[in-house]
Amino acid sequence: MYYEILNTLMLLGAIQGVVFSVVAFTSKKFRSRSTFFLGMLILTFSYNIIQNYLVASEIFTLDKYFKIFYIPFSSLFLVLFYLYVKSFLYQDKKLSRNDYLLFIPFFIAFTESVFEKAGFAAGYFDHQHTEYFNYYRIVQEIFNIIYSFFLIFSAYRLIRNAAKEKYAKTSLTPNTSLKWLKTITIILFFLCVYWIVPLYYECQSEIETALEYFYILWIGLSFTIYLLGHIGLYHFGIVQEQKNIHEFSVNSKKIVIPDSASRSKSITAFEKFIKEEKNYLDCNLSLELTAEKLDISKSHLSRIINSELGKNFSDYVNELRVEEAKNYISNPEFSNYTLVAIGLEAGFNSKSAFNSTFKKFTGITPSEYKKTLGKS
Repeated sequence: MYYEILNTLMLLGAIQGVVFSVVAFTSKKFRSRSTFFLGMLILTFSYNIIQNYLVASEIFTLDKYFKIFYIPFSSLFLVLFYLYVKSFLYQDKKLSRNDYLLFIPFFIAFTESVFEKAGFAAGYFDHQHTEYFNYYRIVQEIFNIIYSFFLIFSAYRLIRNAAKEKYAKTSLTPNTSLKWLKTITIILFFLCVYWIVPLYYECQSEIETALEYFYILWIGLSFTIYLLGHIGLYHFGIVQEQKNIHEFSVNSKKIVIPDSASRSKSITAFEKFIKEEKNYLDCNLSLELTAEKLDISKSHLSRIINSELGKNFSDYVNELRVEEAKNYISNPEFSNYTLVAIGLEAGFNSKSAFNSTFKKFTGITPSEYKKTLGKS
């Protein structure tokens, strides 16, 4: 009964993966290079789970499975994930020749698999050759684990570097959160670590024990499919909305701060930097950074903001962000956009920060503000 439940979970995970892939491949809304790699990743995950389901549910024997159904996708998973991450972060950049070279291990493994199947089908191989191919697969799995760690670390480095960019003009819009992508990368890392456990028993020829431990890995893949499908496509939609809002903001009429005799030159320069250059839209903006850009001390800048503008730096910037968000929310062009995309593009670094700050200055949440517009 326990294994029947696990088999059912595996099969459900594979089915939802196929559904996600069809959506990624066929929907015009999600048509991009990054979603293509995401769809391929989810599809290969799903196929691999179906392969293992056929063995675990005893529909196929292990020998028959390798001789007929098996495709060595384990050497492809993390390649697709790495290319998905790179394409998602740098959508306007073409993939390099080195990126395509990452497929070489899979093509070698796939060629060997076809050779093995053709040999057994033609009667050239017998039971003695089966042992040789089993040994080869173990060596291949060891390589795949090492290769997967390399790709995971490479993907994580891309995410970390993109997160450090102040203005990601060559990647995403400036305020896109990448925490979700880091989380999925960490999950894949731990799945790769766990992969060593069933492989150890496989090396010891304890196949039944290895299969028991593989169950956890397969369930983990099913869970990852759910995350990749739901969260990956969801965040792709947010990024596309952010791009449209960002383009609207760039093309909108700029605020021009006139020189004023009643204000100091430092405050005029401050307002030009914040308002005219729209640096308040940068979620990484800080008092320290602003003072550095204006070439004045942090304490002096803080003092003159309070004395001449009657508010502190944080309130001044956040008030502008709230007004920016209100303009986006009230714009009919963005009526169907998520509030997350609007908040991020207005300069907030998270949904919670957007909600709390918006309520501080308006007395209501962004969603409540949107509802009031619908009633008017």
